[in-house]
Amino acid sequence: MKIGVVGLGLIGGSLALALRDRHDVTGYDTDERARSAAKADSIRIVTGLADLLPADAVLVATPISAIVPALEQLAARSNGAVLLDTGSLKRAVADYATRAPLGARIVGGHPMAGTTSSGFSAADPGLFRGRAFLLVPTARSDDAAMAIAGTIAREIGADVTVCSADVHDRAMARLVAGPLAAAAALAVAGAQAEPLLRAAGPGFRDSTRLADTPADLATELLFGSGADAAAAIGSIIEGLTQLRDAVERGDKDYARSFLQAARSVRSELSRG
Repeated sequence: MKIGVVGLGLIGGSLALALRDRHDVTGYDTDERARSAAKADSIRIVTGLADLLPADAVLVATPISAIVPALEQLAARSNGAVLLDTGSLKRAVADYATRAPLGARIVGGHPMAGTTSSGFSAADPGLFRGRAFLLVPTARSDDAAMAIAGTIAREIGADVTVCSADVHDRAMARLVAGPLAAAAALAVAGAQAEPLLRAAGPGFRDSTRLADTPADLATELLFGSGADAAAAIGSIIEGLTQLRDAVERGDKDYARSFLQAARSVRSELSRG
């Protein structure tokens, strides 16, 4: 297939590297530094978004706020190309698809992979191996488009799961936005451990990993999730409040039950 990639940061760059041995891959980024880095790594680069077309598929791996504008530019001239985004929020993509030009083929996508590093220099063709790749059908998805999106996801080593935009965004508030907020709060609280903060062991370091997310991206994720993120943060606060109250009243049974339930969730993830 001829595949275009919009956005050559961590996700887009990793997609381009993972797919280039199987397909004819072309990349585009508004940042000259990203274009130069990708070109130096033998990714063919174009200087305009429209130059990615014609194509069998175009993968939109821009920041969340730029996804719909990119889809708008591509949809009118896509001529059958499957437009697959990789953002962590899907309602905006699904909403746009309802007003996209007839004939546009739009599939929402979200690879559940990443690091706190950014830019093409962090790109890794093995980033998606063994990870989930969530696909969200839209009003402009047909069976063939879903099949192409699924093929691309499997070719980079990911496992495909299909869900609706609403299910996706509610879940991501719990699995992404909420943990990001919790890690940030842990990091801020940990600052009170000075002068021994730098002596922190792997438990604190692992628990606060998401706090290393660039602030602009973290803010975009939290506010993009809106009420869902607020609800997720509220659930975390509620759990912490109940645990705090149990400690204050000396209720070891409640604390043990709470902590065992948490351990069971973690064990289930480990088995996955």
